[in-house]
Amino acid sequence: MELAGPSALSQGAPSLEFISDAARIQDSNVRQFLQLWFDARGSGSLPDKSFLDPLRLRFLLGSLSLLEVQPDPLRFRYRLIGTDIVQRLGYELTGKWLDEHPDPTIRPFILKGATMVYHAAKPIYGHGKARVLGEDWLLEVVAVPLFGPNGEVAYIGAGQSFPPGKIERPLGQPSN
Repeated sequence: MELAGPSALSQGAPSLEFISDAARIQDSNVRQFLQLWFDARGSGSLPDKSFLDPLRLRFLLGSLSLLEVQPDPLRFRYRLIGTDIVQRLGYELTGKWLDEHPDPTIRPFILKGATMVYHAAKPIYGHGKARVLGEDWLLEVVAVPLFGPNGEVAYIGAGQSFPPGKIERPLGQPSN
């Protein structure tokens, strides 16, 4: 789960809430991501990490992330982070622990969201305003529980929006 870039916090703290209605989401790709999760859950199955199938989610591929849950003590490790997110952040997080996220302004928000999803086994919606390219944009992220074989939350999948004109930055160069 990631709300890319410090600019996501530049217009005030983003908000997090549980969500049960995909129609509330403005970004069509993020809305479709959540609706697909609801559809999978409604079919009686518990969506697992295969839910993040690149063919099914190709419309959001570069903006997906996957956290693996370590339950005791509770920690989250990035198993996948989309190329659009890496480009926006300027660093690769795959294989790193969420509580070691290099941006101290975003870290508490992401930890809170992942913890909410884990404990409630429900999707959350995070949103915040950012100023990008001289305009205000709504950045949106949805994080969904992905279940293991015993019905426990084993992973958390997330999809997020980006404003038009994504900032391209070489890896390792932090955002300003």
